[in-house]
Amino acid sequence: MVNYKNGRLCAKPINLIYTAFLLLFIVHNTQAETQYIQQKLLADDGASEDFFGFDVAIHGDTAFVGSFKSDDEEAGVDVGSAYVYTRTNQGWQQQATLSAVDGVAGDTFGGKVALLGPIGVVGAIGHDENGKDSGAAYVYIRSGSVWNQVGKLTSSDGFAGDAFGQSIAVSDDTIVIGAPHDDDLGTSSGSVYVFTRNGENWEQQSKITAPDGAAGDVFGISLALDDNTLLIGADLHDEKAKDAGAAYVYTRNVNAWELQAKLMAADGGETDIFGVRVALSGDTALISARRDDDDIMGVDAGSAYVFTRIGTSWLQQAKLTASDGAADDRFGRGVAIMGDKAVISAMHQDDKGANSGAVYVFSRTGDSWQQQTMLTAVDGKPGDLFGWSISMAGNKLLVGTTRHDQQGNESGAAYIIEIDSK
Repeated sequence: MVNYKNGRLCAKPINLIYTAFLLLFIVHNTQAETQYIQQKLLADDGASEDFFGFDVAIHGDTAFVGSFKSDDEEAGVDVGSAYVYTRTNQGWQQQATLSAVDGVAGDTFGGKVALLGPIGVVGAIGHDENGKDSGAAYVYIRSGSVWNQVGKLTSSDGFAGDAFGQSIAVSDDTIVIGAPHDDDLGTSSGSVYVFTRNGENWEQQSKITAPDGAAGDVFGISLALDDNTLLIGADLHDEKAKDAGAAYVYTRNVNAWELQAKLMAADGGETDIFGVRVALSGDTALISARRDDDDIMGVDAGSAYVFTRIGTSWLQQAKLTASDGAADDRFGRGVAIMGDKAVISAMHQDDKGANSGAVYVFSRTGDSWQQQTMLTAVDGKPGDLFGWSISMAGNKLLVGTTRHDQQGNESGAAYIIEIDSK
């Protein structure tokens, strides 16, 4: 394993006790006898209040796990870090620990992570280069088994409190970064920045704001990018009702991004926060409304909406809810979609105790979506928040459990689940 701390490269032995549990646990499945393989990941240097698993990303046989409040003896408290795992014949093992070359206390590096092939991007919204909490994002490229920091991205007009790096999406030679507290159209109206690669450099190509943006919308709170389509959440937008939320679809025409559609839930209501998390796969969008209320399930049970594109038009195809949903489950905390499979987490679900958390898998046949299974951690405990973050690659899920306590109070953990293995 390679460890990067404060820009220095040093060898560090792998400790398999803390790198990953190589035992193959069976994930709880409430709807069938199918057994799903699960592996638990822990940081080799995990400690109390690191919040390992605060954000996760998986692509192919590589996984990123953010630990945004980890401390460093030299850089300070809450400087943050991100951990890289790769799949081997012996299971998933920690390959590297990443930290910013110029990281300092309070940067919260690792609050957001994104991954595509050999490109990894890590957000640090507490970074202060353009003012306190203006934010930054760091770009890493893997060469062999070594991850090198090749760029640091900040906005051209960054300002204190912008929270640049709170959302990140990567596709080929494009990196998109949200700054949901940018004030161009009013306080915390929000904006999104697009960077493209020119040789070895990443350059800002454009800045996007909503055409109807207003103060408090937090446009850019969430992002999803698939080829030339960009989905942007603005979960506190007020058109339907106060904080009902919205999401915007942009398409790229050469170097210009053009608004294609504005999406809102057909039954959107006050404080639903539709758009707080978004996911995109081809012509299908999955959008969270994790504080949606239900007459039967209760307040803040949560939901997620599926929209599909036909030509240039987007239509709501389905509204998804948990089969066992209950008040305050916050179904929709995390969303992921690939083809005809959608994954949605409910961080406050109580199957393993209060707020232990759960993840739901849905599949589509034709235009119909059905819940396939509900998953929980085999060693889940009250307050773990299993599903705080999720990512999907093929049949593999990476699930963050940021308040798990195995290495100390709220040290955190993550689980890799092979959802099609029996």
